[in-house]
Amino acid sequence: MSLPAEVIIHDTTLREGDQTPGVVFNFDNKLQMAHKLDEVGIQQIEAGFPAASQVEKEAVKALAKEGLNAKIFGFARAVRGDVDAVIDCDAYGLVLSFPPSDIHLKYKLKMTKGQYLNTAIEIVEYAKAHGLYITYSAEDSTRTDLDFLKVVFKEVVKAGVSRARIVDTLGSIIPTAMKFLVSEVKKTVSVPIEVHCHNDHGLAVANSLAAVESGASVLSTSVNGIGERAGLAATEEVIIAIQNLYRIGNFKTEKLSELCKLVEELSNVKLQPNKCVVGANIFAHASGIHQHGVIENPITYEPYPPEMVGQKRRLILGKLSGSHAVKLKLDEYNLKASDDELKLILTKIKEKSEERRSALSDDEFLRIAKEVIGKRP
Repeated sequence: MSLPAEVIIHDTTLREGDQTPGVVFNFDNKLQMAHKLDEVGIQQIEAGFPAASQVEKEAVKALAKEGLNAKIFGFARAVRGDVDAVIDCDAYGLVLSFPPSDIHLKYKLKMTKGQYLNTAIEIVEYAKAHGLYITYSAEDSTRTDLDFLKVVFKEVVKAGVSRARIVDTLGSIIPTAMKFLVSEVKKTVSVPIEVHCHNDHGLAVANSLAAVESGASVLSTSVNGIGERAGLAATEEVIIAIQNLYRIGNFKTEKLSELCKLVEELSNVKLQPNKCVVGANIFAHASGIHQHGVIENPITYEPYPPEMVGQKRRLILGKLSGSHAVKLKLDEYNLKASDDELKLILTKIKEKSEERRSALSDDEFLRIAKEVIGKRP
């Protein structure tokens, strides 16, 4: 395993996230998200597709002048007009997207491989002449003939590309294959390697981590995993995984919940309660067995403390709760109960929960507790 010393998060929420069906980010939205990404310590932001519209261009240009620590990139196809739009934004970098797979060459680009290479080299040389840091994004890399993909990366790097981006456009690769692919590209070029993994088979994060294990040092991600179709590797999930499991990174993870909630609000794409890292249920304990363990020591049932990601621990009182959780809840409100009263309170909580098939709120718990304790002779 050849781990990089540092992993750069190249967040594309502002560009790929904007392609989520039903999502439209305006400039103010992008500005808010960019500042929050910067607070977390995200190193690079793919801010948009300037050639798509004048509004998009103005947004990328404004973000490039915002004075963020994160470097701002603009997205472009292999078309001079697209590249000119990024140049006009004074962005630090260019993400140049050009698919070399046989499928795209035949059906979308209608080019031969020779024509593709000539176009790629020409547009890279043009962008490089204007001083841009160029990430060559080989769309549909994972369905591209490997020998041709290696030729493409080798030639565009010679022409001035700063970074090679392997793109799993349809989420169609598995982690072992991703490790192999990254290692093969790494043998071919000496520039940093980035991966952009889609989640169509639920493997985006796994494939991103597999890429890191083979030496990829840049991960293209989006907050909450939003993006085309099933979306991408989620920024917050990747950050927690590389920081906790690989000991790479120094991100301000305590701000991740704020970031994810902001993107949830602005995108109107709701987070599942069981969404890892930032979901509402991640540090909520309903089972009496778990509650007992967590009360004794949180490491029994929590892989990392909730404060690490800006969350709080919650004990859910319901039909599965035990006396330990009820006693702790009573202590929170400075209420004292005898053993018999504690048993009666627990019984009433279970009955109420089963009756309406949901957990109890704190107010409901207090009503039950005070009713039982208030009946003392």
